[in-house]
Parts: sequence; C-alpha cells; structure tokens
Amino acid sequence: MTRIYPESLPVIPDEPAAEDFRVVQVDATRGLGVLVLRAFKAGDVLFRMNGTLTEEMTLYSLQMDERWHLDDPDFAGRVLHCCEPNSRLDPVTRLFTAVKDIEPGDLLTMDYNETEDVLFRAFECSCGAEGCRGYIAGRNAAPIAAHVA
Repeated sequence: MTRIYPESLPVIPDEPAAEDFRVVQVDATRGLGVLVLRAFKAGDVLFRMNGTLTEEMTLYSLQMDERWHLDDPDFAGRVLHCCEPNSRLDPVTRLFTAVKDIEPGDLLTMDYNETEDVLFRAFECSCGAEGCRGYIAGRNAAPIAAHVA
C-alpha cells in the first residue's frame, strides 16, 4: 500500500491508499476533491480518517463530537459535499463507508450537514443532486432565509 497521509501522522488501520484514491484539482469553484480509482459497493468501508485532533474548527476539519474536530487537510478534508452523497462518515469510528456503489472516476462525496453542527464556511450548493438543498451551513445553522440578502 502506498500511503496518502504524510509521515508526520501515525499509520492507522484502514487508512486510504494511493492505489484507491487520488486528491485532484476538480475545478476553480470546488478546488481539490478525492477521485476514486477503483470500484466500491454500497456498504464497503472506504477508509479511516486520520488527522490532528483539535478543539478548533478549520476549513478541513470534520466534527467528531460537540467538542472535538479532526483536522485533515491532506485527504478526508478534501471530500466534497453533495446533498445526495456516495459516502458517509461515522465520527465515532472515523470510518467512511460507501452508501451507494462508487465507480472508478467518481468523486467521493459526503453530506456536510450530517457531520457538522455549523460549517467553518457556509456556501451556496450546486451539487446537482435532485434533492439539492441550495445552501449548506451545518445541521444547526440558522435557516436559509437568514442568509438571503
């Protein structure tokens, strides 16, 4: 297995492998994302998230509980948002699991509102999903009407 995470982080079970994923420039709007290099079936464990545990939220952190965030600018913090995602994070185990079949060439996605109380930076969503919510700010964020100018 070729490691994605930097040497400064400890090796953990189920961490992502360069043979399965690659961080790529998606476009000018979305920036970097995670490209899937092999097929996964719904229910498959994709990888375990690594990073630095912190009480501070960052652009690339994912909320583990009410107090802690796991900052991962190298990989999991690059998983893009989609209102109908192809993966889900269990914050207790830090495992990403496929919620639908994923094919090589797909971008890995998750629903940020499932893990974050409030996002570091809210945004207008253009994920293209049939059920797109339009504005993503976290599950406890103020209603959308408060954000309309």
